[in-house]
Amino acid sequence: MSTLSALAHVQAMESMQAVPLTEFRHRRLSARPLVIIPLAMAGEAGAPLAAMVGSAKRNGTLLVVAQPRNRDQRFAFAAGLGQVVMDYIDSFRQDRRGEGERSRYTDAPQILVPNPGGIKALADLGRMCRFRSTSGPYAVPDAVPKFGMWLTFLVDRAEQAGTSLLLPVTGMLAEHWATGQSTIEDQNLASLMAWIAPPPGLSVEQAMAEAENPDVCPPAGPSTSPEFDNRDLAPAIRRFDAARTLDDPHALAATERELRELIAGQIQPTWRMVWEAISLLRSVPEAPRTAKRFERDCKAFTDYSDYRDSGGLPQRKRDAAIGAARRLGWLEHALAEFESDTAFDDRFVLADRRSAGEAFAGMVVEAEPGRTVTTAKDRRVPRPLVTVRTDDPVRLAADTRLISPSMPAGHKAMIVSVVRDGDTTRVTVEVTGGMGRGRIPKQGTVPEPGQRVAYLPDPGWRPAPQFPAPDATPWTHSAADEGDTDSAVLDDAAAEEWGNED
Repeated sequence: MSTLSALAHVQAMESMQAVPLTEFRHRRLSARPLVIIPLAMAGEAGAPLAAMVGSAKRNGTLLVVAQPRNRDQRFAFAAGLGQVVMDYIDSFRQDRRGEGERSRYTDAPQILVPNPGGIKALADLGRMCRFRSTSGPYAVPDAVPKFGMWLTFLVDRAEQAGTSLLLPVTGMLAEHWATGQSTIEDQNLASLMAWIAPPPGLSVEQAMAEAENPDVCPPAGPSTSPEFDNRDLAPAIRRFDAARTLDDPHALAATERELRELIAGQIQPTWRMVWEAISLLRSVPEAPRTAKRFERDCKAFTDYSDYRDSGGLPQRKRDAAIGAARRLGWLEHALAEFESDTAFDDRFVLADRRSAGEAFAGMVVEAEPGRTVTTAKDRRVPRPLVTVRTDDPVRLAADTRLISPSMPAGHKAMIVSVVRDGDTTRVTVEVTGGMGRGRIPKQGTVPEPGQRVAYLPDPGWRPAPQFPAPDATPWTHSAADEGDTDSAVLDDAAAEEWGNED
């Protein structure tokens, strides 16, 4: 945590009110997001209990598994939820523009869950569904494997910094507001909302006390409260099982209604709170570079849609060593780009990075605008030198490539030297881009003495790392049977009978 970020949390604690950390919202917020609130019984992560899903506050659909340990009911629930989600996804597969490799959908879906635990629940559900067969002794509805593959794609995409296809609402709120509680406590949606927008008539302290009471603010999932499970849910499920054993349709219908009412009482407060959080987030202006990142989301959505349309196989059960290394490099570069974009767009984020020594701003004290150098191709090009005096701690090394939010678009530079000068630091940079095509830089493209400028590292383009071929991978990093990782066949089909009490 940087100095400014820590200061914002201390200020929030002293004032008992959330403090904005950013000037903009750096995540796209769809005009029609799909909200999913998954629930599982405490201690039963692999047994979904219920989900509330919908693209508007007033049209939420509640899906309930009356007996979470029953296989048929679990997959009937997955089929019902999958149909809602696939209808939503398919609604974005209508308007497509461009030709050839540039062809892509103009919009992409966005699924919002209450917290990171919701993403984990969807990951478990996707893993449970994507390898299932729609024929044979353990057949599932046709929608189930398709739903599982799309969920896995969205969960994988959610690991990339800056994406907006699948997001936890608590993460979006915590990116913009600092509270007086810990990062772990910020994962509690009710507690986080208590800091940002406490209910009318309640102070932050009172709202936080209610947020910590599961009888007043039920958990936002994916696990229910153990007290609720022991006191209410377990007896209701036992009554349902008894009615099913007796084959009494009236008692069965009554126990199903009781279960739905119990679970609705647990999930509806979170449903309302998520939509209140969405309204709060809409009030924050969107950062300029968010649109560029959304274009990458549209491309990823288009590519996976085409892959599915071509009959593509389910995602692997586990990454091979080379695939995992490639994915790690891709995620690291995406994180660097996202951090650069947010600092470039947002002066609050830039100030935070300056306090950590990851960027700097100051006054230009010297400039050589007419300096030129000879390239390897014997061509004279402008390479002005600019010296900036800054009070910021600078922890950037020579040869670091830079971009500047205070200069015209396309401006690029590189650090030549960093020299301490008393209580300040003199940073000399060489301007390398954004000056036009002539030998003389265009007016305004080179900082002048007396001008205040800011610089931060440029993530830039980086070549894809080179890895050995699969057959040249050391045995320590090779799977025993590579073919098994791509198989869509269950390791043990009989395992499907787990928990099926029929």
